Amino acid sequence: MATLLDISNELLTLEAQLEQLGGDVDTAGSLVDEWLDACARQREKLDNYAALIRELELRAEVRKAEARRLAERAKQDAEQAAFLKERLRQHFIQHNIQSIETERFRISHARNGGLLPLILDVNPEELPEPYRVTEVRHKANIDAIRAALDAGETLTFARYGERGSSIRIA
Repeated sequence: MATLLDISNELLTLEAQLEQLGGDVDTAGSLVDEWLDACARQREKLDNYAALIRELELRAEVRKAEARRLAERAKQDAEQAAFLKERLRQHFIQHNIQSIETERFRISHARNGGLLPLILDVNPEELPEPYRVTEVRHKANIDAIRAALDAGETLTFARYGERGSSIRIA
């Protein structure tokens, strides 16, 4: 009889093997199929397999939340850096400083290159014809297409597909 430690080790081995494959779906599929087929304790293994899925889903949620938190921190850092740069630019202008060398940096106040900024004093739709572009975007009217299909119409450009299936772990 396998101990809980043996089962956990098998599961950890499977997880490590899946990580080593790095997304190779064909090999991963074969590996998982072999693992499931070789199981004399199918109910136990399926329970552990579902636990691994749940753990990976929960870990993904935690990592997404952490990524959002870090993205917000990065945004705050970028905003603070932009604020500080603008304050430094104002200081350079006030004191007529073009550049200065510090122990670690050379800080310069220079004019931007490239094209001159363009300022529109009216909304784009108020511009005369040669100076505006009108964009037309087509989008499927999903509700109308569904209504026609539900009413029994045969459409040459749309049809219902088959429902997929999924595993749910509660």
